[in-house]
Amino acid sequence: MDPRTIALLMLISGAECSMLFFAAGFLRGIPGGAGRPSRYWGAGTAAFVLGLLGLATQGIAHPWFSVAFANSSIILGQLLILVGIRGLAGLRPALPRYGISWLVYSSAAILLTFVLPSTRARILLFSLAIAAFYVEAAVLILVSKAWRKGPLTLFLAGTFLTLALFFAARAAVSAFLSPPSIFSPTAMNLATYIVSHVGLIGWSLGLLLLEQQKTEADLERALRGKEVLFKELQHRIKNSISVIASLVSLESTRAEDARCAAVLEALEGRISAIASLYEQLFRTGETDRVDLDLYLKAVVEALFSGQAARDRGILLELDLEEIRIDARRAVPLGIIANELAADSLKHAFPGGRTGSVRVSLRAEGPTAILRVRDDGVGLPEGFAPGASGGLGLVLVDMLARQVGGSFEASSEGGAAFTVRFPGEG
Repeated sequence: MDPRTIALLMLISGAECSMLFFAAGFLRGIPGGAGRPSRYWGAGTAAFVLGLLGLATQGIAHPWFSVAFANSSIILGQLLILVGIRGLAGLRPALPRYGISWLVYSSAAILLTFVLPSTRARILLFSLAIAAFYVEAAVLILVSKAWRKGPLTLFLAGTFLTLALFFAARAAVSAFLSPPSIFSPTAMNLATYIVSHVGLIGWSLGLLLLEQQKTEADLERALRGKEVLFKELQHRIKNSISVIASLVSLESTRAEDARCAAVLEALEGRISAIASLYEQLFRTGETDRVDLDLYLKAVVEALFSGQAARDRGILLELDLEEIRIDARRAVPLGIIANELAADSLKHAFPGGRTGSVRVSLRAEGPTAILRVRDDGVGLPEGFAPGASGGLGLVLVDMLARQVGGSFEASSEGGAAFTVRFPGEG
């Protein structure tokens, strides 16, 4: 097979790899530098293709283009690829060192082409430079802490090291036997183009996959970090709300006016209902949805415990079906449950009367029903929310409409309060 034919195929593959790198770079090109390694690799393979095109014109074009420019462009491309690898690994680009290396190599290539012409020396220099490139690329892949070592990194490093060993062997052969041209149909030239062609495709795909793998790992790490921060924020919000509730409770115990103390006590219950939501979000690690049944259970149990309902002979019965709901609507529903249960404790059992309060939650198709029912004295005749001047049931009616639901109150062997609301969404 003619080496020029293989070189042409390699030129086409290099152009395809370059376009693939550029496409990946622009698709990932978001603020902050994501996608930049791919762009360096795209520029590097483009420079490599230009250099290979120059080599293909040997014997046709002037040596300034076919030899000096071609060699310089290929090495520049390799150095740009190293810059991209260092960028992916989170290392400094080492531009001064690479710039000096490129100038030294280009000067030596010009010297060995026009001042001290030597095909053997030029091929030897070129082979050593390419081998050095592949060695550094392999080392960067193996020692970097930017990614976990696995089959992909081992494949990529192995590809680079194999190519480095081949070009080191080519340099050794060139020291003793130099062909008149790099396109001479010798076994070494054929092997050089075949190995380089296969290697180009191998490490190009490997670098793209490695960049994709690292991007996914970075996104997962960033997501975990945000989840930790969000949980910490939820915890701090819950603590802050609990502090406010405690302060309100303290003020209610100090209030001399009974009506003022009752208002402060009701306010404490509403604040505590909100704090319970953040406690559950923090405990479960959720960010936008909550188990409504568990949340309402926590709210009502805290209320009964705080008002020593059991000591008064008032029992709490829970019948809560598992329903998940968005956290935005859970807060008003928690306050509703707190208000209704508190109203039963306050009005249903006067004069030391005992009884029970039943809180139920169930789904009926797309509708969810929250019901608080007691077996106390029931509602007065002609009862209407807010008629007694209290805020509690007026607030319940307002919050029920806020979540897209409705509120009903009736006497059925005691007081029964029902809130219907959409269970989905």
